[in-house]
Amino acid sequence: MIEPYYSDDLTALYLGDCREILPSLDVQCDTLITDAPYASAPATATTGRAKTKWGGNWGDMSLVSLMVEATLTAAPLTPGHQVYWFTDHLAYAATVPVMFRRYQNVQSIIWDKIDLGMGARYRKQTEFIVYAWNQGAPEFPTRNARDLIRRKAVPGRDRVHNAEKPVELLVDLLGPSGAQVVLDPYAGSGATLLAARQLGLRSVGIEIEERHCEVAAQRLSKPLDEVA
Repeated sequence: MIEPYYSDDLTALYLGDCREILPSLDVQCDTLITDAPYASAPATATTGRAKTKWGGNWGDMSLVSLMVEATLTAAPLTPGHQVYWFTDHLAYAATVPVMFRRYQNVQSIIWDKIDLGMGARYRKQTEFIVYAWNQGAPEFPTRNARDLIRRKAVPGRDRVHNAEKPVELLVDLLGPSGAQVVLDPYAGSGATLLAARQLGLRSVGIEIEERHCEVAAQRLSKPLDEVA
């Protein structure tokens, strides 16, 4: 049994490759929520600076599909579970077909970051979250959850991870979800785990880079009102 890098009454954080750790976990999770490394998707772009810089793979998004499929297959999930999968406009096209093959219900949630980000003619202000679930997934305690969530992104100067998501955004997603045990196989700086702890939920995270795992552990070891 692999020992956690960090653990407390609600949280277990593991250091390593999720492909190796997921099958060994002795826990059943009803909710998977993750921000997987879809930033590699620009290398598959067939136009713009991405093509010039990386050469492009002529629209081949197969690596994205394989990552999603492999992660969901290895994850210790209850038969009735739900998935929140962050993605961008390129990886979205490869992620959704995987979800449709595996789940009865698939929706898209839009995260409006409010402030403008990078971009050419149209600057980025939004990000996609693919939401999928099967019969028996946790019940929502509300019928007022919306598929558009407005939360400011973490300012660049304050980020402890280059793709850090605001804890408040994860709370917005998990709050009405009915989740009891949350899994994040690409935990980064621990935002999902912090959100779960804030809501009093059990959570399991895996992070492959020790520098990010250490940051997450430090954040988790602080009282909630001191977390940056």
